[in-house]
Amino acid sequence: MKKSKLIKAGLTLVSSFVLLFSAMSSIAGGGTGTDHGYFWSLYYSSGSASITFPDAGTYAGNFQISWSNCGDVIGGKGWNPGSAQTIGFNVGSLSGTYNNVSIYGWTTSPLIEYYICEKGSVSGGATFINSVSSDGENYNFYEHQQKNQPSIIGTATFWQYLDNWGGASTGKNYTVTTANHINNWKSHGGQGFGTYNYQILACEDFSGGSGTINATVW
Repeated sequence: MKKSKLIKAGLTLVSSFVLLFSAMSSIAGGGTGTDHGYFWSLYYSSGSASITFPDAGTYAGNFQISWSNCGDVIGGKGWNPGSAQTIGFNVGSLSGTYNNVSIYGWTTSPLIEYYICEKGSVSGGATFINSVSSDGENYNFYEHQQKNQPSIIGTATFWQYLDNWGGASTGKNYTVTTANHINNWKSHGGQGFGTYNYQILACEDFSGGSGTINATVW
């Protein structure tokens, strides 16, 4: 899900042994699937990336992503379709370069890509709309239009909804009440809010670097 400089989003996939196929465009690698009852997605352009589920036998929502020299990589684990649900997560470890760890998803009709940023930042270059308080934190809501970029329906022009907090620590449990964010987007986002597509806890790096994350969502 490539996201301009602003943000965006992988893989040589492994989940038992998974296939490689182009997810978003002819120059991108990635895949989607299910593991231990959860949906997963991984997208990357250039370089290499992989997703595995090393602790999913104990924690079904666990995943690990490793990436190297990717122009853009974004992936994680969650649900398809998503919903206005309360999500728990723990980033057990995170090393190397990354831009954000977020509750990340898409809607259709209209086509919207959204982030609830828990670690890092997703706000660069976007237009500030308002702020929303949720789960003890204050998030700034930004909008940004992506023109002719990869999406879940192929190359398209669409809007991003970007809620930025970014202060989460590794090794700590957090709660994200997504309804608080979605209701604010419905009220103040200029595009409304569409039909849920997938919704995952995702890590993204569009810096061209390398890194590894091990995290669990529930």
